[in-house]
Amino acid sequence: MRLFSACLSFSYLASIAWLLSACENRQQQEETFSTGQTPWTEEVQINYAQGFDISYAADYKVLHLIQGNDTTHYLLLPEGTARPDVYPNAQPIDIPIRSLVALSTTHVALADFVNADSIIVGLDNTQYVYDPEVRARIEAGEITAVGESGSLNQEMVLALQPDLLMVSGMPNTDLQKYQALISSDIPVLINTEWMESTALGKAEWVKLMAALVNQEELANQKFKAIAKEFQRIAQLTISLSEKPKVLSGSPFQGTWYVPGGKSDRSKLFVQAGGHWPWQDSSVVSMPVAFENIYAYGLGADYWLNPGMYNSLDELLAKDERFADFKSIQNGQVYNHNRRMSPNGKGNDFYESGVVNPHRVLADLTYILHPDLLPEHALYYYQQLK
Repeated sequence: MRLFSACLSFSYLASIAWLLSACENRQQQEETFSTGQTPWTEEVQINYAQGFDISYAADYKVLHLIQGNDTTHYLLLPEGTARPDVYPNAQPIDIPIRSLVALSTTHVALADFVNADSIIVGLDNTQYVYDPEVRARIEAGEITAVGESGSLNQEMVLALQPDLLMVSGMPNTDLQKYQALISSDIPVLINTEWMESTALGKAEWVKLMAALVNQEELANQKFKAIAKEFQRIAQLTISLSEKPKVLSGSPFQGTWYVPGGKSDRSKLFVQAGGHWPWQDSSVVSMPVAFENIYAYGLGADYWLNPGMYNSLDELLAKDERFADFKSIQNGQVYNHNRRMSPNGKGNDFYESGVVNPHRVLADLTYILHPDLLPEHALYYYQQLK
């Protein structure tokens, strides 16, 4: 099992002493697992994600959601399997799940990755989906909107009786508010992939979905290819001596937030061969005074991810001072809104982009260093005119 490798990857969250204790306790729990030959054709191995791990027994699996110093366990039980005498407080989930209510479009991408988007029967807000097949099922009335603006209609979820409700939240999200669903045998799983600090870490949550639908072999094969291509592209920029300055974001309610060093976005800028001045900060996101952004923007070669803007004119209408930016003057402004749903609300960058980080990195690398990927065509990004 991958007990020590998974736990050691969390060294930045706790002391080595705590890690050793946590790993030992988990090993003691899993010593009760069956030792016979497992019926699973293949097991997943977690190499990048920090927020979960999966253990395999002869006739069931255990999903571990890692939450800082705490871990929440789920028992994944094939139909007809008696509950094992381990993790007495764990929620059981019957696998493979055949119906899912998902509260994030990222969950749509996770399901699609393992050819399981047909199990989705409910979504938080159906307006923000990009996937054409899922949108077709929405229009056909096969998928129900069960909430909007973070407000979940639990009565509608109860009516759907899904095998699982997957929510997006903080690791310490209080499950008490979902107690009516849990008491009605609808398990609730808190998905925290968005908290991963690397692009491959986020993408590896496809293996969690794979474990829920018994598609480990498919997930392993596809993810291995993606990771290999991601690493190949990242290697292209390592020895570069010249790295263009990158600006990102735009003001929000008077404050300009930029990705910090613990953000996967920050790491992507660097891996694509860009100069990102906040890459060494120890936060995920940080506010920067406009005066400092303005001074940096005067010399920044590229402006990436400027927000909800589709043209340079829209940006200049927001603040005429943007006209002084080097990136505006040279037309080097790129946004990740190339792939939008027909209603203009669903952005595929926030959907399939999460599980295809190699495409995101290829786009960024091509923008900053087109000579390194001369045959590449932008997939998620487009140049604003």
